[in-house]
Amino acid sequence: MDSYEITANAKLNIFLRVRGKLSNGYHSLYSVMQEIDLADTLTINIYPERENGFDIKCLGRNDIDPEKNLCRKARDRFFSSLRKKAGTDPSVPDARLWKKGRFPNIEIILTKVIPSESGMGGGSSDAAATLMVLQEHFDNPFTDEELNQLAVNVGADVPFFLYGGTCLCERVGEDITALNPLSGIPLLIVKPSKGVSTPECFKAIDSKPLPEFDEARYSAFIAGLNDADRNPLERFLEGGDLLTNDLEIPSMERIPEIRLAREALLDTGAEFSRMTGSGSAVFAMYRDEKTRDAAYDQIKENPGLSGCEVFFSRTI
Repeated sequence: MDSYEITANAKLNIFLRVRGKLSNGYHSLYSVMQEIDLADTLTINIYPERENGFDIKCLGRNDIDPEKNLCRKARDRFFSSLRKKAGTDPSVPDARLWKKGRFPNIEIILTKVIPSESGMGGGSSDAAATLMVLQEHFDNPFTDEELNQLAVNVGADVPFFLYGGTCLCERVGEDITALNPLSGIPLLIVKPSKGVSTPECFKAIDSKPLPEFDEARYSAFIAGLNDADRNPLERFLEGGDLLTNDLEIPSMERIPEIRLAREALLDTGAEFSRMTGSGSAVFAMYRDEKTRDAAYDQIKENPGLSGCEVFFSRTI
């Protein structure tokens, strides 16, 4: 047996714009994603002596259905792609075995910390971690470009987690531009008990004209955001009214706690607050940990947020 331990960090969309619908039915997005230190952990055991089995155990959160976990989809897509590549490229290590579909048994023990239906990419991060372990174990059979395409076929957010840090993500999520990291910003995250249906949010977006998108302003902002010589929070806050999430309003209409959480976080002295992804988690950025820690006490004492989970975190 070969065993691997890997951490799968959550992400935040520090802004998210919807730019229209693509011919494949997916939406074209323009977003800066930021990795944070809130994380799941995976132990991935590979048994060469057993063939084609898969087992996943989810610990820590009872609301995760192992059968729907994206790690399974990641494993299936990886092996399907490896079998296909082995059939056309004999230089792939052990191509003879993979052409016959004789893959080892995979066991994943997943300890969940990242809440589901939060917009924080927990399932996608777990899937990316699975792909990275399999890529290493099988002697890197895919190029970076091939692995990126494989990842987007597992889920739209999965390619970002192959990079981590701070990235501009475009189209479905496969066009990635790594930026200088906005690391070290203290965060407080509030997760309402209810999740948001991503398809419902996009349906609501499609029913109205798209919000204006000023490409020149965003390009200038991204250039400034990428300046490593300046304070990360200051670089970010210069975005001003560009730092919006087009999915936030339809999500707030479905879950009022999202609006309440954002307003409450801003009242604690946060420099910025926004919903991430399609929700329902809301994050706030602070100048220092002392202010952030005091904000935690205020949020926990807020009766309107009594059913919410609250997390300390930091950008990485």
